[in-house]
Parts: sequence; C-alpha cells; structure tokens
Amino acid sequence: MTKRDINPQKATRVGVLSELIKKAKSIGVVDYTKMTPPQATELRKSVKAVGGEIKVEKNTLFRIAMQSSNAQCSVLSTQLKGLSAFVFSNSDEISALKVVSDFIKKNNVLSFKIGFVGDRVLSQNDVVLLAQTPSKEISISRLLYLLNFNTSRLVRTLDAVAKITLPA
Repeated sequence: MTKRDINPQKATRVGVLSELIKKAKSIGVVDYTKMTPPQATELRKSVKAVGGEIKVEKNTLFRIAMQSSNAQCSVLSTQLKGLSAFVFSNSDEISALKVVSDFIKKNNVLSFKIGFVGDRVLSQNDVVLLAQTPSKEISISRLLYLLNFNTSRLVRTLDAVAKITLPA
C-alpha cells in the first residue's frame, strides 16, 4: 500500500504518526485488548507526566507511517496483529516504557508486542528489559556512591599506611 492509496482523512492521521515516530526516542507497541476506559485514562495521564504519548491507531496506518519515516518495518507485518496502542517516549528512551511496565505489573492488563529504539527493532523481552532499567537519576546516584565508597576506602588505607612508624 502506498501513500496515494490512503483515504485523505487517514492521511492526516498517518502524518501525525510519522511526526511522532520522528521525534520519539523510543516506541513501544502494546496489546491493550483487556483495558477499561478508566485504566486507559490513568495510563495516558501517567505517560504524559513523564514526557510520553500514547496513540491508539490502526496497525496498517502505523506501518505506513513507519515506512514514510524510513524506519525498519520488515517485522511489523508479523508482530502487529490485533488491537495495538503505540507508546512514544519523547523525553528519554525509557521513561514512558517504564510507566507502562509498572502499569502492567500493577494491573496485569497490557503486554508489550514489540519496540523500537532508534533504528533498532526490539523483541518483547528486549522491551521489558529496557523498561526495567533504572532511571538516569538512580544510575548516577549508584555510580556516585560507588566512587565515593572506593575513594574513602583508599583514603583510609593511605592514612593507615602513613601512620605506620618504621622501626629504627
């Protein structure tokens, strides 16, 4: 299907999806079959709070948008079946995916289908692992703790060596 085969009303939706794909740092595709409207509203608010966006669109329109934004989409035909919601993470690669992952753990409603980071296509397991990585702030604080801990050990060791008096 080419862009000229698209209904003009749907062409604007494809254009919006193309823009979201271009500016997103990562994209997660979830199966939202069992979701209720209040849960969907709660999830949308949570994702928007961390700088992401959720779009529920037809799989075909997403495929066309991916092709128009020159992204790899060879696996899309096998992965995109059924009802899909597309999670766009705009602020960083993992924040929106992390919110969706936490929502999945809490409600056991959604499941990841596939994901995209840059030009890489991620399997379902890869998306889950990416969503489980600690945030940037936590990673930095852990690194600083390790650096501080080892530095203070080195200082104590050097101080103990300096205090040792050599026999005359």
